[in-house]
Amino acid sequence: MKKLNLLLLSFVAFILFSCEEKKPEVPNIVPVDELPAIVEAHGRVGEGTSMNVIEFINDEGDTLYIYANSHSIMGGLAVGDELKIIYNVKDDDLIASMAVNLTALQHVWSQRGADGKEQSLEIDEKGRATTYDMSVEYESWDIENGLLLLRVPKKIGDESPAIVDTFEIMQLTPDSLVLMNGDFVSEFERYN
Repeated sequence: MKKLNLLLLSFVAFILFSCEEKKPEVPNIVPVDELPAIVEAHGRVGEGTSMNVIEFINDEGDTLYIYANSHSIMGGLAVGDELKIIYNVKDDDLIASMAVNLTALQHVWSQRGADGKEQSLEIDEKGRATTYDMSVEYESWDIENGLLLLRVPKKIGDESPAIVDTFEIMQLTPDSLVLMNGDFVSEFERYN
């Protein structure tokens, strides 16, 4: 009987020790509130915009107040203007890193070509880009990550990927547009 009790006690001890709760390994994860949140949004400039704060009404109808300085805004700000903005969240504040005034960008921009002839780039409100007397032809435009993307039309039957020329907007004022692609700088003026 002692052998049976000893065997039973050993079995119970074995079960108890083998069922010990093991803690799962916790991966090394950085908490979300310690990561910078970067957002790109489209919307309009609101009436509450001041020198250092943009009242931004996004496409979903939310009103945001985003801190900005004049160096981060391309094309200025006027109430009702269409805006594409990149901002980050820091300590519950929204801070603009780049804002492009799409209303100011949507015009016919002209320059003198290498041959001295006038050439133009038209950027319209429907996303179309049209060139006049330029060596390159564009069909559409967009702003992504603060950069101007100009798409070259694909030829019928062409299976290669679409060509997209990417430009950094160096300056955008009511009468001047300066674009940079690598080391190449294009300066345009607006007459309309």
